[in-house]
Amino acid sequence: MKKRMARKSLLTLAAIVALVAAAGLFLMRGRDSGAVHADFGVTTDSAAAAAGARVQPTDPPLKVEPK
Repeated sequence: MKKRMARKSLLTLAAIVALVAAAGLFLMRGRDSGAVHADFGVTTDSAAAAAGARVQPTDPPLKVEPK
């Protein structure tokens, strides 16, 4: 009885692992799907202008930081 239960548990675990692996491959769709392919000649300003936006500098840090 214990062997049958252990075998069933292992088969269930293997099925879950296979489903998770298949879902991961489906969602990732290849090795380089998340890679960013940036154009080396484009600056931040030109990319923002092409998108219709402006790049503004951030505020300078405060002399005295609040606690």
